[in-house]
Amino acid sequence: MEIVYFDHARTGEAQEGFGRGDAGKVWLGKNDIFESDSSVLVSGNSYHALVGHGVVARLAALPVHFGPIGEGRDAVLQPSVLEDAVQILYDADRMTYCGTFEFCAATVRLPTPCEYRVVVDNREYQRTLARLQFLMSSAAREGHAVRLRLSEGGDDLTRALV
Repeated sequence: MEIVYFDHARTGEAQEGFGRGDAGKVWLGKNDIFESDSSVLVSGNSYHALVGHGVVARLAALPVHFGPIGEGRDAVLQPSVLEDAVQILYDADRMTYCGTFEFCAATVRLPTPCEYRVVVDNREYQRTLARLQFLMSSAAREGHAVRLRLSEGGDDLTRALV
């Protein structure tokens, strides 16, 4: 079986076999239409660290207005749950100081067996956690919700997953 590792030199790019995401504030704009920005990008490295450390599962357990978290669609965390979300992110940050982590991102059977893996760059992951913490804390203070979109990988890959 071929093993493909996440390329940290291409962290800002979409890479086949690896998830990614983004997050931003949500507010009520003109004509009572919801608007959102995309102020935090979640790289494949950070996405798989969030999944591997159980952070996505903990965030998904929070009540969301739209969701679910981690399935490639927008999930909206209301201001009332943002403090809990920030605490989850602080807990996740504490996990980054105890070693090196490697997670399987996906296993593909066809056309050629392949496993996608990430050796987590803890510094980049810590920066993403800090940006998400700041986004959620500032949104809560301003009374805004937060949109979080986390996607496990490309459509072609998703169809071939074991």
